[in-house]
Amino acid sequence: MKGNAKKGFTVIEILITISIISIITTVEITAILKYMKLNRMEISSSREKFYIDEAFMIIENQIDSAKYIEIKDNMIALNRYDNRGWDYIKNKNSTLVLSYGYNNYYTNNRILKHISDFKITQMENVCYMQIKTEKGNVYKKCFGIERKKLRKDLY
Repeated sequence: MKGNAKKGFTVIEILITISIISIITTVEITAILKYMKLNRMEISSSREKFYIDEAFMIIENQIDSAKYIEIKDNMIALNRYDNRGWDYIKNKNSTLVLSYGYNNYYTNNRILKHISDFKITQMENVCYMQIKTEKGNVYKKCFGIERKKLRKDLY
């Protein structure tokens, strides 16, 4: 009987091995795909937060470098120190823009794209801003405004 022992694998053993390997591979691939999707979503969220923070920094810098500011109609009007006109920060076609010169100037610098709403209000020396993205995320920030920038009659 010892001489009749089969050497090698049978077809059933090979099929079982292939099935087990296929199941393990499928589970691993599914886990990797879910991780990659989650990673892409986190990158997108992180990038959006970064762009929003940069937009807030740009706006704050523009407010700080203005001689006088006026907030009305969800728009910030900035009077330049060189007395060469006004700059405007406003929502234009889902893009937050900085317009140089006057209100309807056709050349704008984009501050932030893909926004659905931009609201700005002023209460005394504090400016409250709210930016809502097209994804529905809402970001809020407030800035302190120097008293001299609010009084036009000082200049």
